[in-house]
Amino acid sequence: MIDLHCHLLPGVDDGAASLDESCRMAERLADLGYSDLCCTPHIPWSTFVHTGEELDALRGELGETLAARGVALRLHAGAEHHSSVVPELLDKGQLVLYPRGDSFLMEFPFSGLPARVEDLLFRLQVKGIQPLIAHVERYPEIQRDLRLLSRYRERGARISVNLASLAGGWDRAARTASREVLRAGLADALTTDLHSTADLAAVIDGLAEAAAIVGQDGLAELCERGPARIAGIGPGDEP
Repeated sequence: MIDLHCHLLPGVDDGAASLDESCRMAERLADLGYSDLCCTPHIPWSTFVHTGEELDALRGELGETLAARGVALRLHAGAEHHSSVVPELLDKGQLVLYPRGDSFLMEFPFSGLPARVEDLLFRLQVKGIQPLIAHVERYPEIQRDLRLLSRYRERGARISVNLASLAGGWDRAARTASREVLRAGLADALTTDLHSTADLAAVIDGLAEAAAIVGQDGLAELCERGPARIAGIGPGDEP
């Protein structure tokens, strides 16, 4: 399986606090059947914006440590961009892209969707950049109207749902919305959004819930084939 949203890098944001915790998270993901993982720390985090070069260095160091420990998990580039900084980073050519080179992860504020979100998506579409929208089930506007997702997809966006939400790991509204998104066939990827080892139980339950809704082939589409297309990752690809 391929995970396009995970806070594995140590000491960067609200994810893994130490190298040891990063390794324990990685070991468990590998045990669950994950082969590839995109490390996606928040951009920005607090008032600091990590550059792609800084994240590459941290990911390389973690990858070497995992290899030395015998953890068969390939790490790839990525970042969870807050939508407020995307226009500036797009103009400067500083988006942290997935390996495909023209796709990236973007989140919206929980206080409300951006006022001109479809304009932003159109601007990205014109530039040939494909955003993967993170944890859509958490946004109140989308919870109220799933038709928004169809409009976003028409603008070139792809849609991700967190596995933990399917198991009630966020709140009841997110759990309901996550299931509705899957039943409506509007999701392109399921992600762990893993921040700590404590989150793993909800991920495991979410995989079971997803399989019950979309079946094993649907689960493979959302955890393997879909993520591979979005990020440009194939079997055996180098990080």
